[in-house]
Amino acid sequence: METWQIILAIIIVGLSIVMPIYYSYKKKKLAQQLKEGREVTEREKIRVYMDNINQKFRDKHK
Repeated sequence: METWQIILAIIIVGLSIVMPIYYSYKKKKLAQQLKEGREVTEREKIRVYMDNINQKFRDKHK
C-alpha cells in the first residue's frame, strides 16, 4: 500500500467517525432551541392570559 492510500483511508475512517457525532450534536442543539422556543411561547401565552384577567378585574373595580 502506498502512502497516499494510507492517508486517504485514515481520512475516510476519521470522517466516518466524526461526521455522525457532529450531526448528532447539531440535531440535539436544534431540538433544544425548539424546546426553549416552545417554553417562551407558553410563558407568553400565560402572561397575556394573566394580563387579561388583571385588566378585567381592574375594569370591574373602577
